[in-house]
Amino acid sequence: MKTFGAALAAILIAALAGSAFAGVVVEEQQTIDRGNGQPVTHTRKVMIQGNKQKSVSESGEEMVTDLDAGTVIMVNPAQKAYIEMPFPPKGMASMGGKTTNLSFKKTGASKKIAGYSCEEYTGSGSMNGNAYTVKGCFSKSAPGSSEFTAFQKTMAQKVKGTPMAAMADVPEGVPLELDSSTKVTHLPMANMPADQAAKVNEMLAKRPPIVTHTMVTKVSSENLSADMFQPPTGYQKQQMSMMGGMHPGGMMAHPTTSGPPAGSKAAPTAAPTKVPE
Repeated sequence: MKTFGAALAAILIAALAGSAFAGVVVEEQQTIDRGNGQPVTHTRKVMIQGNKQKSVSESGEEMVTDLDAGTVIMVNPAQKAYIEMPFPPKGMASMGGKTTNLSFKKTGASKKIAGYSCEEYTGSGSMNGNAYTVKGCFSKSAPGSSEFTAFQKTMAQKVKGTPMAAMADVPEGVPLELDSSTKVTHLPMANMPADQAAKVNEMLAKRPPIVTHTMVTKVSSENLSADMFQPPTGYQKQQMSMMGGMHPGGMMAHPTTSGPPAGSKAAPTAAPTKVPE
């Protein structure tokens, strides 16, 4: 009887441990039109487990966000090197425009994507005077939706008091589809003469919005190894100036996020947590 009880306890502990460390893997396809009429499509994989998120682009570039350590690691396989930055990024300053938080409302519509039902939401806001709109279909029934939501909520706490907080309040669940449009009308140009800066912003105002469409093709719940969220063995740590060309995407936060999410290719995705382009 004691042996049976011990065996049952071991099974229960293993089951609880498995659920506590279960992760979610999201595969997606993203098409971006940066206002030049030449949309570019690429694929990406986003993995979340606990307070860590990793995104891998089709070219193999990686970005790992560790909310507990307060770091973002960007890995460049071509150079066999990586850089490490603080998260949220230090010294994030306003670009001088008005910022309003992204506000989502349920439309009442629903559909199935990648085999899972999702509910549609729309949202809008502005960041530093640049307006954006988002439409997304969020699923609470997709595998790993609770893990995905938990990561987004923790990220929202971490980015309070920074410009990234404007993108932090997103619906619960995995975003199976996201459409974002960002109208960039001005950028900070502190080192440029005022007349030249005015001309640049005038051109920006005439440029079409940046439009991003993201569609999830597969989502699964998996136990991910701790090594997956570390730089590959043998890769050298470098300074940011040496790897300035790296821009792997992230999901909302994947505000969307998921680079770090505010400065890279994230829309409201872990995740990544995604920011509109």
